Amino acid sequence: MLATDISPEAVAYCHRENPQFSSHFQVLDCIRDTLETKFDFIYAVAVIHMLVLDEDRNAFYRFIRDSLAPEGIALICTMGDGSTERQSDIRRAFEQQERIHEETGRRVYIAGTSCRTVSFETFVKELNANGLTVIKQGITAVEPDFPQMMYALVGSG
Repeated sequence: MLATDISPEAVAYCHRENPQFSSHFQVLDCIRDTLETKFDFIYAVAVIHMLVLDEDRNAFYRFIRDSLAPEGIALICTMGDGSTERQSDIRRAFEQQERIHEETGRRVYIAGTSCRTVSFETFVKELNANGLTVIKQGITAVEPDFPQMMYALVGSG
């Protein structure tokens, strides 16, 4: 098992909180890096919707394909309702944005992020164009942060 994130701070947190599994956490840029190991199962949640540019999305899908063992499968979960397509302006990512904290009602400021949601039609086209075959697709939830998410279970080839 290997758990990855592009953020060194997130990986350091995992090391601190779960030292017994420290060897299983790694900083990884799935757009630019490769892995020597092939996996029977890859779970990618809340990654692809953060990638707005086509070239970044395609690189991510190729990373998944290239990291799967010959009979491996991947579960890719992304924000979306299956029909709506929208994307944020990546030039505004990391700008301070005002939010109201749900529990306290207090005003807080957080760094913005990038986001792109696509329809199932676009999702499947992207997957197929990068050598991934959809086995099953649907809508699910990862509560409490993602009450509605699209998913695709895919294999390579």
